[in-house]
Amino acid sequence: MRATLILALLITNKNFSQEVEVDSILPVMLDEVIVSTPFGETADENVIKVTKVDLAKMSAVNTQTMKDVLGETPGLSFISTGPGIYKPNIRGLSSNRVVVFNQNIRYENQQWGDEHGIDIATGGVSSVELIKGPASILYGSDAIGGVLYFNPQQYLKYNGTKGDFSTFYNTNYSGFNSTIGVSTTIDEFSLIARASVVENGDYSGSQRPDNNDGAYESTGMESKDFQLALGYSKGNYSSDLRLNFNESILYVPHGDEEGHDDHDDGDHNDDDHSDDHDEDHDELEEHEEEESYQDIENFIVSWKNDVKFDNSALSVTVGFSQNLRKEFGHHDEEGHDDHDEDDYDGDHDDDHDDHDEHGEEAALDMTLRLTSLDWKYVNEKNDNIELAVGGNFIHQTNENHAEEILVPNATKNDMGLFMLSHFHFDSSNLMIGARADIRKIDAIGIEKIYSSMTASAGYKLDLGGSSIFRLNMASGYRAPNLSELFSDGEHHGTGRYEIGSDQLSVEKNFQTDISFETSNEKSSLLVDLFYNNINDYIFLNPTGTQTDEFMPIYEYAQSDATILGGEIAYSSETGIDWLSYYASMEYLRGKKKNDGWLPDIPPVTFKLNFDLDFSEKINYEIDILHKARQDKVATLENSTHSNFLVDISGQYELNTSYPGAKAQLFWKVENVFDKYYYDHLSRFKNYGFFDMGRNVSIGLKISY
Repeated sequence: MRATLILALLITNKNFSQEVEVDSILPVMLDEVIVSTPFGETADENVIKVTKVDLAKMSAVNTQTMKDVLGETPGLSFISTGPGIYKPNIRGLSSNRVVVFNQNIRYENQQWGDEHGIDIATGGVSSVELIKGPASILYGSDAIGGVLYFNPQQYLKYNGTKGDFSTFYNTNYSGFNSTIGVSTTIDEFSLIARASVVENGDYSGSQRPDNNDGAYESTGMESKDFQLALGYSKGNYSSDLRLNFNESILYVPHGDEEGHDDHDDGDHNDDDHSDDHDEDHDELEEHEEEESYQDIENFIVSWKNDVKFDNSALSVTVGFSQNLRKEFGHHDEEGHDDHDEDDYDGDHDDDHDDHDEHGEEAALDMTLRLTSLDWKYVNEKNDNIELAVGGNFIHQTNENHAEEILVPNATKNDMGLFMLSHFHFDSSNLMIGARADIRKIDAIGIEKIYSSMTASAGYKLDLGGSSIFRLNMASGYRAPNLSELFSDGEHHGTGRYEIGSDQLSVEKNFQTDISFETSNEKSSLLVDLFYNNINDYIFLNPTGTQTDEFMPIYEYAQSDATILGGEIAYSSETGIDWLSYYASMEYLRGKKKNDGWLPDIPPVTFKLNFDLDFSEKINYEIDILHKARQDKVATLENSTHSNFLVDISGQYELNTSYPGAKAQLFWKVENVFDKYYYDHLSRFKNYGFFDMGRNVSIGLKISY
C-alpha cells in the first residue's frame, strides 16, 4: 500500500516540467549569517556547529507550528501535550536545560513546568538557529543542553510595503491557524505589525480500540499573538524595538497517570490500564469532571541597539517580559502548599483579576517578571584574530496571587561576563572562550548563591572542496530552578505532587562534539557525534506514595549521568530532475551513573523525505518517519513500541491578476495510514491517550 501510493504520485505527474533545479533540503543554510554566535559568520564559517532553518524556504503548510518547522532537524525533538503544546528537547535535555531566545531577549515563560510549551507564533519568525550542546559561554546558566534562537521577522531593506495572510484548517481537531502581517520601510524608519490566531479543538487518536468515535476530552488549546516592531537605521547606528503579546488557553485532560508500563502499538486494550483503583477513585473521577484549563499571558518588550565603529561593533539589548499563569478547575480549595503564610504574606492585589470570564476564581495565579540587559563588543579581524567580550544581567521575580502555591514568592538575579577569541589560520580556525557567572535566589527566608566558571574550545579544519571537520569541547552549568528548590504542591497539568529540595547542587557538564560535513552540487552529508558527562543531574524521583487525592508524590534528587549519541543526515538529488531526497538517523543513550536510565530520551529515529519539484508552481513531499521501541526508561516512565508513519503534502501556486501578488494553496495528510501509536515524548501516553490519528490540513497563503 505504501509503495503503491508513492508510485502513483510519480506516475500521475510524470508529464510536468522538469526544468527546476532542486535545492538541498538539509535544514542547514550555509550561506546565511548566524546571529546566535558573536562574529557575524555564516554556518560553514562558524567554529561552533549551528543549524539554521529558514522559514521562507519552507512550504507554508510545514510552518503552522514550531514543531512542524523544526521537525526535520537532527538532534532536536519535542515533548508534546497534544497537537498544540510542545517544548524542545535537545539531545535528551529539555526545560531549563535549553535556553530560548525570542524577540532578541531571553524567553522565560515558567518553562520548568512540563505542561508548558514555548508559545511562539511562527508568523513573526524569519529563521531559527539551533546550538546542540553546552552554550553557557554565551548564554550563562541553563544552557547546558543547547540554545534555540528565534530570529524575528526582518524589516524591509528598501522603501515599500509588503503584506501576507495565511490560514490553515486541520480536520482531526477542527483547528484553525491564521496569521496576517504587514511590513513597511520609509527611508530610515521601518514598521512590522502582525496578528496570529490558533484554535485547536480536542484531538482524536487513530483506530482507537477503546473508543473509536470520540475525541480525547480537554486536549484542545487556543492562542492569540500580536507583534509590533519599530526599526531605525542610519549610518553606523540601528535600533530595533519589539513588542509581543501572547495569550493561550490550555485545557488539561483528566487521565490515569499509572499502569501503562508497556504500551503496545499493535495490541492495546483496556487491560493496559492500572487495576489499582478502589471505590474512592470513583469519587475522584466525579470531581475530575470539572473542566480544567490554564490561562497564560506572555508580554515581551525589547530594544536592541547596534553601533558600528571603525574597527569594532557594540550591541546592547534591554528587555522586559511578564508571564501571567492561572489555573482553573480541578484544584483543592484549601491549596496544597506547606509554605508559611507569613512568607507569602497574602500578596493578593485588589487590582489583580484572578477570575475567569465566568467568575470562577483561579486556584493557581502566578506572575513571573524578568528584566534583562545584554551587551556584546566585537572587534574586527586584526592579524587574523577576533575578540568578543560581553555580559548579561537578569532580574527575575515570581509572585503568587491565589491560595495554591507551587513555587514561593522569590527574587532571582543573574550576572555573567564572557570573553571569546577567534584565531584564523590558512585552512583552520581556533576558538577559545571563558565565562564567569553568579546567581542569587531569595525565597521564603532562604538565600541561595551559586557561581561557576565555564570554558570552551573549538577547532574547525577545512579539508578542501566543501568538506569541514569540527571538534568542540565545552563545559556548562545550571543552577537549580525555583521549582526544583522549593516546589511543594500538586501539578495538575502533569498529574503529580512535587517536592523540591533547597539542598540541591549546581549541575555541571562537559561535552565533546565531533562533526564532519561534506557537500557537492548534488548531495551533502552531515555526521555529528557527541559525549555529554553531567555531574549532579537533577531529576524527579517517584517515592511510591500518593496524596489523599491519589496524586503520586515525586521528590527532586540528583545523580551523575551521561548522554551519548549522534546524528547522520544525507541529502541528494537523483537521476530524475524533479526528485530529491533527505534521510537522517538519530541515536541517544542516557543513563545515570548509579544505575538507571534518564527520562525523556527519544528512541532511535529514522526520517526519509522525498521532494518532488515538478515545476515552479507544483511541488509534492512524502515524509516517512520510523521510531524504534524505547524500553530503556526511567523509573515509572512508560516504555513505547516502535511506530511507522507516513505524511504527504503538496503546494500549488495560483495565478493572480494583481502585479506583485502571489497566492499559494497547500495541503498535507499526516499519519496517512491512520496508525495508532504512542510517541515516547508525549505526556499523554501516561493517560493512555494515543497520538494524533489521520489529520488533513488545507491552507491558503496570499502575499503581495
